[in-house]
Amino acid sequence: MFKKYPQLNGAWEEPGVIGNRIEIEGSKIVILWRNSPTLETGFSVSEEDGGLLLKLKKTGLSYTTGGAEYANVTRIFYKDEKLEFVKYFPITGESKDVLKKTANSRYGNYEICDEILKELQGEWENERGYMDLTIKKDVMTMNGDSRKIHVLKPAGESGERYVIADHDPSVYEWRGLTRFEYYGGVLHTNMIICDGPTVTLNFTKKKS
Repeated sequence: MFKKYPQLNGAWEEPGVIGNRIEIEGSKIVILWRNSPTLETGFSVSEEDGGLLLKLKKTGLSYTTGGAEYANVTRIFYKDEKLEFVKYFPITGESKDVLKKTANSRYGNYEICDEILKELQGEWENERGYMDLTIKKDVMTMNGDSRKIHVLKPAGESGERYVIADHDPSVYEWRGLTRFEYYGGVLHTNMIICDGPTVTLNFTKKKS
């Protein structure tokens, strides 16, 4: 099957939507929701209705390994370079999405550019006088909370504007702040405030 159905291999997403993602390599499939794996299993293939029907060994979706299943996969069908993805939710019923092959990684249309980390080493402060942060190697620490990070740049661009992302691609914010952006020697982030004006925080590196 590895040689017979190469068209299945790769990553699949709904264009323009951060939600479902499917990764296929050989006879293994990973199903993700917002870049967090919800099912990893093997599968076989049968040729039906002019396409390929994927028969999964396991079908239960769960947000955590060994956690309660929130839905079941009822159909994954490939035809005309599209992947039909059907799930059944006990409360809301059936949900169908159409996925297409994507070159995006789990971080989106970005490339990892960790060589920029050397520019970020040290202590940073913002103009409001709070939430100082420190970057040491690939770890960012803010108010005693630490996490590993990657530096990302838009795919195919030379890179004058970078995104500081959590090492875990399913994490999109940190302590009520959006992902940091780095340009012009400054780190920028926004406070996530519901029904209120955006508050931007700008961090500059402390002079040694």
